[in-house]
Amino acid sequence: MGKTIEKVIVKNFGDMVLISRGLIKENEIRTVEVDAVVDTGAAFLCLPPEVIDKLGLLYSHSRGLTSANGRVERRIFNGAVIIIQGRDIQMQVMENDATTPSLIGYLVLETMDFVVDPKGQKVIPNPAHDGKWVMDLY
Repeated sequence: MGKTIEKVIVKNFGDMVLISRGLIKENEIRTVEVDAVVDTGAAFLCLPPEVIDKLGLLYSHSRGLTSANGRVERRIFNGAVIIIQGRDIQMQVMENDATTPSLIGYLVLETMDFVVDPKGQKVIPNPAHDGKWVMDLY
C-alpha cells in the first residue's frame, strides 16, 4: 500500500465574516489549496508555517505531542474553514514544522464523514451512510 493524498481547500473564516458584513470582497478571502497526506495517526489538519502565515489564521495555544521525531510543541490556530470534496467544516489547524507535508488527521475525516480506502488510496464518503454526510451523535 502507498500513501493516500487528498486535495484540501482552506479558507480564513475571519475573512468570510468580513464579507458577510460587507467589509471585503469575495476575492479577498485568504485561501490556499494543498495536496495533503491522509494520516489517521494525526488528529488535526496539519499545515506548514508558510501556509498558515498566508492564510492569516489566529494563534490559539501550543500543545505538546509525541511525533515520529519525539516530543515536540506544536502551535494551534483558530479560524480555518476546511473543504474536502465539497464538504466544509470550521476547525482548528495544527502547525507542522517546515519540512513535514500537510496532513489530514482523523478529526477532520470523522467530522466530514469520510473514510480511507487504503486499497484504492483515496478518501471516500462513509459507505455506511450511502454517500450522504451523516454526523453521528454519541
